[in-house]
Amino acid sequence: MHTGEFTREGRESSANERLRELVEASGLTQAQALAKFNEAMGLRPIALSTWKGYFVTPQSSRWRTFSAAFLAHAARVFARRRNRDWLV
Repeated sequence: MHTGEFTREGRESSANERLRELVEASGLTQAQALAKFNEAMGLRPIALSTWKGYFVTPQSSRWRTFSAAFLAHAARVFARRRNRDWLV
């Protein structure tokens, strides 16, 4: 499946695109989504500047690849909280 997003090396970056979709569907801001993501993360939370790097275009110097392991974690966190009040 082609999402239209590519890494700096020219490969498709579907994990970044899927993260964007999960956050948009949640109705949360990027900062709120990061807080929920980090709540369940454990020892080493992701910094806001790194998190924002997952949402920029691959051509940006701030761009970061979102790993498959992080994507699986994000899918679990956002699916688990889908029907709950996000701001509580």
